[in-house]
Amino acid sequence: MIFTKIRSQMLKNSLAALAMAAFCVPAANAQTITSNQTGTHNGFYYSFWKDSGDATFGLREDGRYTSQWSNGTNNWVGGKGWNPGGRKVVNYSGNYGVDSSQNSYLALYGWTKNPLIEYYVIESYGSYNPASCSGGTDYGSFQSDGATYNVRRCQRVNQPSIDGTQTFYQYFSVRTPKKGFGSISGTITVGNHFDFWASKGLNLGSHDYMVLATEGYQSSGSSDITVWEGGSSGGGNSSSVSSSSSSSVASSSSSASGSDIVVRARGTDGAEHINLIIGGNVVADWTLSTNAQDYTYTGNASGDIEVEFDNDSSGLDVILDSVYVNGETRQAEDMEYNTATYDGECGGGSYSETMHCSGVIGFGSTSDCFSGNCNGGSVSSSSSSSSSVASSSSSSSTGGGSACQCNWYGSLYPSCNNQASGWGWENSASCIGDSTCNGQSGNGGIVCN
Repeated sequence: MIFTKIRSQMLKNSLAALAMAAFCVPAANAQTITSNQTGTHNGFYYSFWKDSGDATFGLREDGRYTSQWSNGTNNWVGGKGWNPGGRKVVNYSGNYGVDSSQNSYLALYGWTKNPLIEYYVIESYGSYNPASCSGGTDYGSFQSDGATYNVRRCQRVNQPSIDGTQTFYQYFSVRTPKKGFGSISGTITVGNHFDFWASKGLNLGSHDYMVLATEGYQSSGSSDITVWEGGSSGGGNSSSVSSSSSSSVASSSSSASGSDIVVRARGTDGAEHINLIIGGNVVADWTLSTNAQDYTYTGNASGDIEVEFDNDSSGLDVILDSVYVNGETRQAEDMEYNTATYDGECGGGSYSETMHCSGVIGFGSTSDCFSGNCNGGSVSSSSSSSSSVASSSSSSSTGGGSACQCNWYGSLYPSCNNQASGWGWENSASCIGDSTCNGQSGNGGIVCN
């Protein structure tokens, strides 16, 4: 019996009342939890759920949590992480106190909306592989963080989710070889999983929560896990912020070498703070002025580029014009990956330069060349687009036989031939019915050649 069916009940719709102030945890204090709740502790989001029994969940310093359960608990799950989740480099270490006879797993676990997706990066498991769903589809494997991950998609029909009872897909990346039991540590470069999934047409939506979770089902065990984001040292956030020698503010008329990365932005208030994230690490950060300026990073980091707005508050918005990298200017309004624009909800829009919410806009990799002309040059402050950009995750899929596609919150899916509404599966690919596609909020809808 797959226990993800029961696990789904831990989600927001069934926990909303339990997440209220009655269960708030003092941010600086350790606490052992015995009843269902979610919240924030020492800067990390946490979630704990059980359907019965004696499972306990301990909130400890920083990103550390502990757990203990016995066969008297039918099903439980809990972990610490972030809300929203996203393209992070997630590190973890500690003790995973089960053995191969116990039905349990240790995994990065999260959700997105629009589309509604439940996803897992399984690092270790006991007697049952959570990706062993009936009728699932395998999508091959890829290498990340020194291991091979096998990818599988499963479907849940009319099951509990963070949006109530829904039909939705689950994405699994299962580590091979799986991590052992007892003392355990590892790194998960989450963006690698997102990118491989996207290359197979397994697209994500706006990020909800993401935790490094322990789960047990009709088993017994314990865990003592610390999770953090960034580099390789344990027990805290080891992302580095560049010094003044590697980041500087220049006037809007300045020029940059072909190796520099220049972020052109302004704030509506002047108190807005942004981070430049490359390869999952913060390499520079700035507090914006109300005048558009060029903010220059002169280091040698490489990888996926994101600009993060991290202190949203009333009256604070970021106008992110462009990023200059690899000799070309990439306009924010050309970028699909966007969790910071508000269109009915935070993360609900793409192709916008306005960051209403804390979140990120992705600008591809440092090695990409969207314009076809990446020979270096000076920074352009023009508001016109100098690149014909589509995110690497937005490659057009050609599943159904229709010549039309659905622009679903910035990602293209085939339009279903055999159904008018809902999500379908035709010609070995996901498809979306026309009425569902045209009924979404924002600027999406059916597009035809």
